[in-house]
Amino acid sequence: MSSCACGMSWVKFGLLAVLAGGGAVTGLYLAEQSPTNGPQNCYIEPPFVGVPTEPVPLLQHRFPLTSLDVKDTGEAPELAVNCCGKLFLSWASKTSETERIILYTRSTDEGRTFDAPKVISKGGVYKTAAKGKMGGHERRATPHLAAMGPEVLLTWSDALPNNAGMRMLLATSTDTGTTFGEPQTVHSGEGAKPTFTSFARGLGGALACAWLDDRGGNQQPFASVRSADATAFTPELLVYPGQAGKGVCPCCPTSTAFAADGTLYVAFRNINDGYRDIAVSRLRPGQSAFEGPFNVVEKTWKFEGCPHDGPSIAVVGDTLHVVWMDARQGPQRVYHAHAKLADMKFEAKELNAAAKGTQGNPKLHADMSGNLHAVWEESIGAEPTAEGHQHGPPKVGGDGGRAVAYASIPEGKTAFGPVRVVAPKAGAFQSRPSVAGSSKGVFVAWNELDTAGKAIVFTQLPQAAEGCCK
Repeated sequence: MSSCACGMSWVKFGLLAVLAGGGAVTGLYLAEQSPTNGPQNCYIEPPFVGVPTEPVPLLQHRFPLTSLDVKDTGEAPELAVNCCGKLFLSWASKTSETERIILYTRSTDEGRTFDAPKVISKGGVYKTAAKGKMGGHERRATPHLAAMGPEVLLTWSDALPNNAGMRMLLATSTDTGTTFGEPQTVHSGEGAKPTFTSFARGLGGALACAWLDDRGGNQQPFASVRSADATAFTPELLVYPGQAGKGVCPCCPTSTAFAADGTLYVAFRNINDGYRDIAVSRLRPGQSAFEGPFNVVEKTWKFEGCPHDGPSIAVVGDTLHVVWMDARQGPQRVYHAHAKLADMKFEAKELNAAAKGTQGNPKLHADMSGNLHAVWEESIGAEPTAEGHQHGPPKVGGDGGRAVAYASIPEGKTAFGPVRVVAPKAGAFQSRPSVAGSSKGVFVAWNELDTAGKAIVFTQLPQAAEGCCK
């Protein structure tokens, strides 16, 4: 395992530790409890541009997390929606120093109500071996979802007994998420420890999982594929060994997407002469090795550390879209690039250059109509002045905070439209959002930390003339 400065110079990670010690405590959400005392009606503040200035009623559901989750900066909720508008939501929660669980819920009425969440899995908490003066790094479960018709797919990472390693599992439901079958392992290689995972379903039903693991001595990206007519995954392939075989950025999530022809794309944060920029590799149908990597930008952000903030990719028609964070100009900012699949030559620019402060953890979703949806987090209000990329959110409970933002690219376009802040809340820290869109609407979930504790928050965006799916 490569050592990394896992957020030591990132104020936002230190903030969470301070809050954890300050008594921000909530109770564990149990399956038999109600997620809320009924849906909560709140209001969206006027967003940046292109949206009516009157507040719009916004329906929210909150799913409380534990006091141990307050400390965590890596776990993220995952949303999926099927073609009928049924919604599926999953997240991980740490219930003790030695246990982490996977929770899952669904809505059959487009997000107005949710089933009581179920515990899908109870697993251990894996930590990497300590090196030198640094203790081991705790790895996350990081669930992922995909849905098509009555099929719902849920993946997560699970600690092996006695802290021997990790495994990545896939559980399948064939009854629209009512029940799940026994999970299967998605890899077979010796010494696999899948972390910073991603998951994709192709249009024909093919599946792909990608992850980082250190079986070669450094964190390297691997991927395994299950064809539409198969029941097992093929042996995993090394996506890219890294420069001189030394691996890639060791603690940033991967991202995975299929094109319509079955080509698989895997994105990761590379290390190239000290520059930690995003790269994409691809595996065409019938190939036995990945091509690439293709650099999204060339030697842009030189950084000695790991930001725990990876890329997100999506394929729309003949175009690959990528969003990511880097701090090339000092503050952490989100960028968007796109390239034709035929040439993989990217054009890149800031996603929301008009916003002030810092941004991070962007996520893409391409819906079945060809619309592309993006969510990310960005600061609201004033931030403390710091050198370089050490900016962070204001303290929870103050006038500032961090909020989830949203924008979309309508079918047939290549540039994002107006940006809206989804549900800003002064003094709250919203992070690691997920988005899903269908003909029924656009849905967003995120982590939210405030003075009352931490929760998973879900909402549906109100429809607007621009920025929503058709």
